[in-house]
Amino acid sequence: MSLPYGPIMRGIAVSWCYDRIEQGLSTLENPSEAMVFAAGSRVIGREKLDPRVALLSQGPTAVLHVGSIKLSNAAGYCGPEVLYDKGTIVHEGTGTESVSLTGNHAGNNKFVVEITASGTVGTDGQYQLLSTPWTGSEWGEEVEVSSGDIPADGKIEVSNGTTFCFEVGQSVVLGDTYSWETSAYRVLNQQIRDAVIPVTAEIEAQNEEEAVGEGGYMDQLMLMFAHKRLSAELYDGHYEEVIEEMTSMSVTPVEQGEQTIYRIDLVIKYKGKVFMAEVSPLITLTQQQEPEIYGPDE
Repeated sequence: MSLPYGPIMRGIAVSWCYDRIEQGLSTLENPSEAMVFAAGSRVIGREKLDPRVALLSQGPTAVLHVGSIKLSNAAGYCGPEVLYDKGTIVHEGTGTESVSLTGNHAGNNKFVVEITASGTVGTDGQYQLLSTPWTGSEWGEEVEVSSGDIPADGKIEVSNGTTFCFEVGQSVVLGDTYSWETSAYRVLNQQIRDAVIPVTAEIEAQNEEEAVGEGGYMDQLMLMFAHKRLSAELYDGHYEEVIEEMTSMSVTPVEQGEQTIYRIDLVIKYKGKVFMAEVSPLITLTQQQEPEIYGPDE
C-alpha cells in the first residue's frame, strides 16, 4: 500500500498562480480575433521558454517568473479531516465490465470478488468475496467475507460500508476476478500562513498594433488581471479567498535583428493562504467506558 504519509503543502502555490495566469492568457486575442495563447500550447514558459518554440512561433510568446514570496503567520486553524479513496476496480477475465462501488468505505483494505459459477446477473451465477486488511505496516491475512449466489439485484455488501454492484442482465464468467484497494487517511492542518506571491509575465508581441493598439494586448491585460477577489478551491472541497491584482505593466520596443518586437512586462500579485499539513494513516479509536467513582457514603 502506498499512502501519502508525511508533510504536505496545500493552498495557494506557485503552480496554482502559473495555472491561473495561463488560463487568463488563453483568452487573449490578436486583431484578427485569433486566440494567440491557446490552452495547452507551448508558447507560454514557466521560468524559461523552449528556444525552438520561440524561434518557430509566428505569434506572441510569454515567460512567467515568480518573484520573492512573502509568508506570515495567519489567524485561524483548520481542523483535521479524513480523506477516503475507494480505489479502482481491476477486472481480469472475459465477463462483464459493468461493475461499480457505492457508499463510503472505512479503513484500508484489499478486496477481490471471484466468480465461482458462470451465469447471468439477476438469475444465476455465484461469487466469493475476499478481504485483506492493512495492519499499519503490512497486509494482514486474507479472509472470506461472503460467498454464494449473486443476489438478484446484483448488489454484494462489502462489509466496510460500501456495496459492490453488478449490472443486472450482464454475464459473469467462472474464474473472473474484480479486485480493488481502499485507503483512508487523516490530514491535520498544523499551520496556516498568509502568502503573497508576485509573478512577472514577459510577453513578446510581433508588432506595435498587437501590443498597444486599440483593444490590443495591453488593453485586454488590464481588464484580464484587474483587482479581483477569487473564491478558489485550494484543495478538495475547501474554498478560500485569493486576491489577484496586477500591480504594474510596461511595454518596451526591442530590436531583434532587422525586426522590432514589443515586450510587455506585467506583475500580478496573489494573496492567499498556505496550509502546512501532516498526513497520517486513519486510526479508529475505541471508546473505553470510564469507571464509576463513588463517594464515601455511597
